[in-house]
Amino acid sequence: VAHPDPSLDLSSVGHWDLNNLCIMAALPTCSSSEEQEFLHGYTNAHLAWDALKSCHEKVGPIAQILLIQQALAIKYVCSERLSTTSTTLHDLVCCIYTISIPKEEDFLTIMMLNAMAEDLLHIQNHIADTLTTSTITNPYGPSHICSCLDVEQQL
Repeated sequence: VAHPDPSLDLSSVGHWDLNNLCIMAALPTCSSSEEQEFLHGYTNAHLAWDALKSCHEKVGPIAQILLIQQALAIKYVCSERLSTTSTTLHDLVCCIYTISIPKEEDFLTIMMLNAMAEDLLHIQNHIADTLTTSTITNPYGPSHICSCLDVEQQL
């Protein structure tokens, strides 16, 4: 909702400003320290929310890979509250899908990185570093990973 024009409706302006202040005060209470730092300087709740949402959506494949690996590593343990595990899985899946639904190539990249055992951590780290520089016009995907694995196999 856009800020009302004070010359047309002064009462609505006061309500809008109060609501905006309340939302801006509430945002840090449910934000990480990194998000709080990111939000510093925003005074408009709508702009702050859109910027934060955009930031999360642009995080990219590395964060998504890490979240998927984290989710795949979670197991239900009878000695712990099962609902807590379910909530943790739910929260991780929400974060994964907020980043975006991976395309087939992206998902294969995620699975290939996840499948690299401890013996291949150096390749996994190299690929993760390279993925951070990947762009839409110059993507880094499964064929590049296969090439890295082929070179490693020959060594």
